[in-house]
Amino acid sequence: MNDCVLTVENVVKSFGKFKALDGASLSIPKGSIFGIIGPNGAGKSTLLRIVTSLAHPDSGRVTVNGIDVESSPKKALAGTGAIVDSPAFYPDLSARLNLDILSRGHGKKYRARREELAEYTGIAGWMNHRVREFSLGMRQRLAITLALLPDSSFVILDEPTNGLDPSGIVDIRNLIRNLGADLGATVLVTSHMLGEIEKICSNLAILNHGQIAAEGKMEDILRRSPVTLIRTTEPGRAEALLKETFGPRIISLKLKENEENVLRVETSDDCAAELNETLVKNGFSVSMLENEPDRLERIFLQLTGGESAVRNEVRS
Repeated sequence: MNDCVLTVENVVKSFGKFKALDGASLSIPKGSIFGIIGPNGAGKSTLLRIVTSLAHPDSGRVTVNGIDVESSPKKALAGTGAIVDSPAFYPDLSARLNLDILSRGHGKKYRARREELAEYTGIAGWMNHRVREFSLGMRQRLAITLALLPDSSFVILDEPTNGLDPSGIVDIRNLIRNLGADLGATVLVTSHMLGEIEKICSNLAILNHGQIAAEGKMEDILRRSPVTLIRTTEPGRAEALLKETFGPRIISLKLKENEENVLRVETSDDCAAELNETLVKNGFSVSMLENEPDRLERIFLQLTGGESAVRNEVRS
């Protein structure tokens, strides 16, 4: 797959009797911001460690830019910068010295890139400060700078917004979004913050029990069983009309509790425009038509065994 930076093919990894990865396969297109999400214990950290050659698979194959990571790790990862877990910075040394030591960089070209990236990530004014003086958000910016220093075309960021306040989250979100456009990088990011993943990523894989439960473009995954909220006159009659018209395409249709005259319509495909057209043609006034918020959260719960939690939430 020449258009893919990373391919993971049927990777299996066990720790004793526990199978952390069970035939996981995915492909990350060049230029994408690719998110991996999953419950605790789903295998995300194990997968990242195998991709970065910090762990070895029992079977299966991982390639970066077509080069096998297991047989040629240095060559495969030459253009890869990764922050897996929190980097162990030296707190009493300056940010500049930390970058020099941890990247093992030297020479005029390296120093020029170091300063250019520090400006880009917003830490230029702090390069002479000791890392112990850095806020968590600034440490994350320093970590991203470190990941970019090897002239990285593929950047792996594990939980880059973890523990940040709302302002810090927005800053890091915008920085990650721009990596592809500004630096031509492909980005792999993991996070427990589903809303952030939905805002940042162009592509997504959902990992569950060591297997890929879903993979593809974000927009395609969000189209799974879409939910439309419709505020209309005479919702009882409108509900009957929509059920009769759309038949098996409707998975669930009911009044949304605590919302006056709002129907919650879950369908097998994206047909919001058709729902609206049907109601209007039949004399109903539609004053609201929108996607239900937290779509990724609902799909994530469905695919990872949390469907009952979704249904309970809808009823509450």
